[in-house]
Formats: sequence, structure tokens, C-alpha cells
Amino acid sequence: MVWMTCQRCLQPAALPLDIDRTFRFVPNEDDAARLDEESEEDVLALPRSLVLNDLIEDELILALPIVPRHDVCPQPLVFDGGVDTDLLANDAQPNPFAALAALKPKRSTT
Repeated sequence: MVWMTCQRCLQPAALPLDIDRTFRFVPNEDDAARLDEESEEDVLALPRSLVLNDLIEDELILALPIVPRHDVCPQPLVFDGGVDTDLLANDAQPNPFAALAALKPKRSTT
């Protein structure tokens, strides 16, 4: 189990990690590329020094859900429906392109 924040209700969610991986190590990248197409296992070229913790960490990160969420949220996110009036008051804010219009050269009409 891993605890993440549900993206629907923003509450903690315990999500299971189900990882069943099999690796096959070969001496070089050419063999790995050739055997990877034929094999059900993940074929990896064996490096000079293998840090098993890094490999396990990568697999755990890849197993995490892209968007963590509950199947059914325990509490829906409360939205009060209020509107921020500052965002709607566009008339009070100056137009950001007005300064550019002042820099534009004036054309003569003659």
C-alpha cells in the first residue's frame, strides 16, 4: 500500500501496488534488444555495477497511478459555488496591450 492524495476529493487514499515483474539480464545491449522482442520477460543489459535499490525504486515509481483517486470518495469535495468578483472585474484592470498600442508608430493618412 502507498498513501497518495486523491485527485477528486483531495483526501489521503491508500492505493495498492501490484507488481509482478521478471527480469532477464544479458551481457550487452545488442543481445538485450534482440531478446526483448522474443521474450515475455524484461531483458536488460547487465551493467558493471547493478544498484538493486535503484531498479526497485524505478519499478515502484512506474507502478504508481498517474492520477491517484478513490474508487468511491469518502467525502465529496465541498464547493461553495461562490464566484471571486475580483476575477470578473476586468474593467478595473488595464488592458496589457494598451502599452503596446502606444509604441506602435502612427501612420500618416496623406
